[in-house]
Amino acid sequence: MNIFINGQATDMPDNTSIDDVLQRIGQIQTGGIAVAINDMVIPKSQWAKAHVSDGDKILIIKASQGG
Repeated sequence: MNIFINGQATDMPDNTSIDDVLQRIGQIQTGGIAVAINDMVIPKSQWAKAHVSDGDKILIIKASQGG
């Protein structure tokens, strides 16, 4: 299936969870990030249960320090 991660088309297998997506793109560190599917933020506690569907738009935001 095709999904969009931060605007980039990416091919993923069917039945892929947010946890799976993060592992496949090499996002090992999950602290300080937020994930949304189609503009709906998914709590970290649900990442293993929340599955993506063909055409979904995934937004991954990393917190950063600044001033």
